[in-house]
Amino acid sequence: MLASGNLFSPLDLHKVVRCVAKEVDRKRRDIVQILKDLIQFRSINPYLAKIEKSEEMKCQRYIAEFLQQLGWEVELWEPDPRSLGEKYAGTPGYVPGHVFDQRPNLLAKSPGAASHPGILLTGHIDVVPATEEGWNFPPFEAVEQHGQIYGRGSVDMKGGIAAMLGALSAIKSSGIGMPPGIWFSTVVDEEAGGMGTLALVDHIIEQQLPIGAAILGEPTDLAVAPLSRGILWGEKVIKGRTSHIEVEQPHWRNGGAVDAIQKMLKVCKAIEWLNDEWSKAPGKSHPLLPRPYRIEVAQIIGGHSPTSFADECRITINVQYLPSERDEAGGGSKVRNEIETFIREFAKLDSWLKETPPMFTWLIDADSYEISPSHPFVKLCMEGMRLVGLHAHLRGVETHTDAGRLGYDAGIPTVILGPGETRLAHQVNERLDITHLCNAAKAYAAIILLWLYRKPLKLERPP
Repeated sequence: MLASGNLFSPLDLHKVVRCVAKEVDRKRRDIVQILKDLIQFRSINPYLAKIEKSEEMKCQRYIAEFLQQLGWEVELWEPDPRSLGEKYAGTPGYVPGHVFDQRPNLLAKSPGAASHPGILLTGHIDVVPATEEGWNFPPFEAVEQHGQIYGRGSVDMKGGIAAMLGALSAIKSSGIGMPPGIWFSTVVDEEAGGMGTLALVDHIIEQQLPIGAAILGEPTDLAVAPLSRGILWGEKVIKGRTSHIEVEQPHWRNGGAVDAIQKMLKVCKAIEWLNDEWSKAPGKSHPLLPRPYRIEVAQIIGGHSPTSFADECRITINVQYLPSERDEAGGGSKVRNEIETFIREFAKLDSWLKETPPMFTWLIDADSYEISPSHPFVKLCMEGMRLVGLHAHLRGVETHTDAGRLGYDAGIPTVILGPGETRLAHQVNERLDITHLCNAAKAYAAIILLWLYRKPLKLERPP
């Protein structure tokens, strides 16, 4: 068994990496079974669906037992929303009203004392609901067909977690043993704001844990991702004036009806105009992302009767933003203010909306993240990919991830890297290719070994 202080020559280290990659191939069916087991836990985020009880606790206990069998020290704890509120209220990742009874985080470390800061593998175990029609198989049965594993969370992101656990198992059984200096964490609540990772980062800071780099296993199609966008959820409400829809109405100043739905449709058209303007603005795009960020209307609700004009209409919007537009608290207040100002100015063009302007409520601000592609840890991840025969390439993540808290608050250089196509996340028939799953395990193992057994890198805190 090797200790993390034992450094290899490059040639010997490369041999060790390839040896562990072969062990991943040998354990292919074991890794597939880990993913199937994880999918079968209905760890649905309770704030996204009305369910009797989420199985987040059961899922975390499964992972805890797996790691304990590898000889790891494991800690389970329920985040304390009151304590987090005292420290982080008003910042990204804090969501008022969320509670964590029977919804624990998990943090574990490999046995022994490492000679330099370790590496953290992390991800979330909560998933979105799977109530849509059209599933080929029950979404929590983890059916395997034609080299794919079908099920809710297979891509987002139990595939990444299974690959991480598979990598750890392969390292131990390869003959080199389980080295010290590896940390592993799975959190809850990522799908509804990110308080799980907020609690993890707070724990890392409070305990001054010696962690020097992190891999977040969100799906990237096995691209090395040094960037993820921030996300805003907001609600806009327009008030109208109801009356009989079948009766001719006078002007609203003379007591006539005002159709809130029609007014909201005008606002939606204005939003599309703003999206077009943003598509031409250099500050709204990034070279590692396929398109500029946008305002998307995700939900619209209005009216109360087929015989009446709508007296109210509300939309829920999803807004993406880039790290370059982070505010001093790490959030998206600059973008929020830009949107509010635009809609208020547009409303002045309509006589009703000028006097009864739209009302705004912002629901969630999930922060963005970026680390330089030339950062030493990014380069190390690229090298690890190449060592196990995978295509090493950079790409940004279009969605939010929890990398911001790790990178900015805890000062841990973080790379997002995981199996699966992001477009399949949250979809009907979400599925993960088995070869992709095992390739991710090889990549994780290679990066871990390069981190532990090479001369320690001089890393800088992300800007």
